[in-house]
Amino acid sequence: MNCPYCTASTTRKRTKKTELSYTTFFCSACRRTFNERTGTLFNYLEAPTDVVFLVVLWRLRYKLSLRDVAEMFLERGCVFTHETVRDWEARFAPLVADKTAW
Repeated sequence: MNCPYCTASTTRKRTKKTELSYTTFFCSACRRTFNERTGTLFNYLEAPTDVVFLVVLWRLRYKLSLRDVAEMFLERGCVFTHETVRDWEARFAPLVADKTAW
């Protein structure tokens, strides 16, 4: 993986993982540590990427309300509000819509 800061290819995989179990890397050129999400739209999310995509996909595909989606994931142990669903939809719906054809 190339470093998102200096674009060097001299990176090493570290054994330490993030709280959400994402792989971390170390760049020997700029001496920075980063993970799989660094430099992407998903960088500061506090939820796993697959959960966010599933929320947005269900919201777009099945026309569920914001509160319905939040409640469905609450039953599965993922706690977030309908406002979070709205933010994720605004941020990631174009990515999901580009990759799926209905």
